[in-house]
Amino acid sequence: MTEQEKEILYASVMKRANQKDTFGVENGMRIVAMGEGWARGELHTEVRHGNPMGIVHGGVYCTMMDQVAGSAACTRGSMCRTVNCEVRFLAAAQGAHLTSRAEAVRMGRSIAVIRAWVEDAAGAVCAEGVYTFRLKPVE
Repeated sequence: MTEQEKEILYASVMKRANQKDTFGVENGMRIVAMGEGWARGELHTEVRHGNPMGIVHGGVYCTMMDQVAGSAACTRGSMCRTVNCEVRFLAAAQGAHLTSRAEAVRMGRSIAVIRAWVEDAAGAVCAEGVYTFRLKPVE
């Protein structure tokens, strides 16, 4: 694939990931950058992202990591579905801006393993995980 074809593919994956009326977008998340085997997303937290203790709900971290990891898994042109995730919650986020990042650990023909994490505005890692995806060629 040429560099131009890759850029067209990444733009297509980002457009699909940031599609209106989807769970991640409706909850404030956006994929903002990606390349071969990696992706980055952002979210500005609001009161609705909190849990009863007043901190960011763990589901926000999981959603962010699943979204960026899935986007990273699709950077070769496949569609993907999450088959497993292992998540660790490490710290409560400080500030109103979260960044999620994902990098491929292994990209096979039918399975991708992606490492993902969420950082707060100060750069502290709040959650990390490993996501496994089943890849399916786009028809």
